[in-house]
Amino acid sequence: MNKNTTIISIVSVLITFLFLFGVYKLVNKPEITYFPQAKELKASDHIKWSPTKKNILVEYSDFQCPSCKEAHDFLSTIEASKSADLLITEKVTLVYRYLPLYQIHDKANVSAYAAEAAGIQGKFWEMLDMLFDNQTSWSISNDVLKEYFVEYAKELKLDVDKFTKDFESQEVRNRVAQDLREAEQIGVDSTPTFFLNGQKIVVNSYEEFKKLLKEL
Repeated sequence: MNKNTTIISIVSVLITFLFLFGVYKLVNKPEITYFPQAKELKASDHIKWSPTKKNILVEYSDFQCPSCKEAHDFLSTIEASKSADLLITEKVTLVYRYLPLYQIHDKANVSAYAAEAAGIQGKFWEMLDMLFDNQTSWSISNDVLKEYFVEYAKELKLDVDKFTKDFESQEVRNRVAQDLREAEQIGVDSTPTFFLNGQKIVVNSYEEFKKLLKEL
């Protein structure tokens, strides 16, 4: 083997090594789990629990999503008046953000509009409870506004005319779209997705989730 052949062989090996190393780094790229955008509160955010804003728990959710209803039921057990876990609500600020999966849930957007319209009259969380508690009913309706959402507005003693006008307004649609756009920008594509102080929460059960919150 002459000198030129040896050099070519060494260069070929180096090129192959660098190529394989690049492929390895690409395939084994670490998953990003920290998103500072998910801990920055906005004036338009729907917030409850602790007013201190020391620990920010952000939920991206879809009212027509069955898994989101399970998450809602879980959070409801924490905030129940006689809950042994009520202390969590004194340490954690809960933020709800819209992520309507309209591609698979035909009423994901309109249910978000109902919640936002109720929120304009100060009843966002009350409408949220009604939407999740009655999810199986309105999800199959042909006219959710007239058959269900207006009735929920009446039960919450809202100004129904204003609720209906806001429900159909561009302002409400823009507000929901804003959350959706921001979720897409940070790569959130499933519901429910939670972030705690900007860190994406990955747990195997709600018991693990609760344990995480209690340890704050």
